[in-house]
Amino acid sequence: MSRLDAGWKTLRSGFARLGRHLRRGAAAYGVLLIALFLTILAFYYVRQNVEAQNRARFEVATQTKESAIVRRVSRHLDAMYGAAGLLIFNDSLGRNQWDNYVKIVTSTEPKRSWWNPGFQSLGFAPYLRPGESEAYSREAREEGVRDLWPKPKKGGERSAYFPLKFVAPASEANRRMLGYDAYSDPAHRSAMDRARDTGTLEATRMEYVLTDAPPNSEKDLDRERGFVVYLPVYQKSEPRGTVAERRRALGGFIVGTFKADEFFGRTRGKLFHPAIDLKIYDGEDVASSSLVYDYNGAENNGEKGDAPLFTKRIPFDMTGLTGREWTLYFATLSAFEEGARSVLPTFVLASGVTLSFLLFGITWMLVRSRTQALRASADLKEANREMERANTELQRSREGLVSAREEERRRLRRNLHDGVGPQLAALMLELETASDLVSDNPEASTLVAKLSERAREIVSDVRDSVHALRPPALDELGLMGALREAAIQYGPAGQHVSVENTGELSYLPAAVEVACYRVVQEALANVVRHARASRCSVRIRLDEEAGVLSVEVEDNGRGIREDDRAGVGMISMRERTEELGGWCVVKPLAGGGTLLRAVLPFQTVADVPRGEE
Repeated sequence: MSRLDAGWKTLRSGFARLGRHLRRGAAAYGVLLIALFLTILAFYYVRQNVEAQNRARFEVATQTKESAIVRRVSRHLDAMYGAAGLLIFNDSLGRNQWDNYVKIVTSTEPKRSWWNPGFQSLGFAPYLRPGESEAYSREAREEGVRDLWPKPKKGGERSAYFPLKFVAPASEANRRMLGYDAYSDPAHRSAMDRARDTGTLEATRMEYVLTDAPPNSEKDLDRERGFVVYLPVYQKSEPRGTVAERRRALGGFIVGTFKADEFFGRTRGKLFHPAIDLKIYDGEDVASSSLVYDYNGAENNGEKGDAPLFTKRIPFDMTGLTGREWTLYFATLSAFEEGARSVLPTFVLASGVTLSFLLFGITWMLVRSRTQALRASADLKEANREMERANTELQRSREGLVSAREEERRRLRRNLHDGVGPQLAALMLELETASDLVSDNPEASTLVAKLSERAREIVSDVRDSVHALRPPALDELGLMGALREAAIQYGPAGQHVSVENTGELSYLPAAVEVACYRVVQEALANVVRHARASRCSVRIRLDEEAGVLSVEVEDNGRGIREDDRAGVGMISMRERTEELGGWCVVKPLAGGGTLLRAVLPFQTVADVPRGEE
């Protein structure tokens, strides 16, 4: 047990020393924690900025790609609209003219004004009604081109035929498509019917279009992912306001066949990051839609099984262009993520930690210096507290002396008024009686007259002493009555003075009554002498909870000017309030005039709020 007790005591002693150490260095450790916290915030902030910059690069690249695709689609469709216009305004259009037009608009040379890579073919399929197919076949045989195919089944007749009459540019794959009636294919028939009835462009779903085989290939032909767009061409001067009218006015279709890889691959400009993959799906649901284009080919978006850093799906509304909804899916590749890495967040973290410990060391030294300074100044603070306590006691003694003085003056005045006054009055009556009794004795009569005159002088001196000890109006009329009587005295001077009060004032100490009366009296005198005011109001408010009497005197005079100096009256008012532990302040009002406010405590100094408004 002794070993356990010793170990426990040692542990407690260690914890105690640790607690004292932490208390002494609380500021230094606080600075360390705050600095580390700010370092972590800066680290996350910088990392987020780096990520935001990479995100911005990704967004700019995807928006650029999307805009390029829109421009590319618009240019290709403009070429189809141009072909439609060529047919409408040239009834005798031949194959050579068609080939020349298509050669211009399907050029794959970037320096040409029309640069539309991705076109496999641009053709025209006229509308043949039942019974017109034989005439078309004879014309095809005469021109030495392929006849309409596929033929309808024996004994059968389709409701309409749309054989490709013109197809350009000239290539083996395109020549084999001459005479092909796409209306026989249900998928193409649906797109053609929609285009015919709406009068707008309509595209098929993703399909494999016939193309020429690549160079050095053993095959003559090949198939690539692509799509076909149909633009209806109506007969001139025929109404097309309704679906029925558009069906009657239909003259055929401009047929645009596009190779997806070349069409979308050529839209990758300098602003599009090469390490961002692009996939285009034929539909809104990526999982169930056909893949139209894949920039990255067989390479996965997230190599080594990792998810890409950024991905984005953009619903590509082709309804206004080709009548289909596509989805553009962008995802970063590993090369993008390698270029997105930055050492700046790590640098900020390392620098912040180093700076945090440096500040900790400096703060620790300052804390030790401050501790020594605090110990050296402890005695001085204690002396200051003793001085403050002495000043407080002195102020209380001063207030007590003032209150005792005024109470004693009240008692002396009462004694002089009630005791000496009646006695002197009785003495005056006796002297008058004695004067009547000795009227026949000149010498005695003269002596009595002198005594009577001397007695009147004594009565006058006593009356003056009584008035000097305490204003008689306070005892005769009370504080409010005395103030109202003082206000009436300034009526002849052109002043309208009002006196207002709240609360019962009869139990106030004598010193407070006298101070209040003298302050108001001096303030009214200053208003008459200096303010040039026509109106003045006196407000007396008693705050029993705070134990103070508030006095406010407000006038509408000229106010206080910068060159005005405090006179004897102002100094007297401040001295009277400060004797009781209160305060007095005078300030000009914004709209003109002056406000005097005095606060007179009638309890203890600690209960008195000091300051000014």
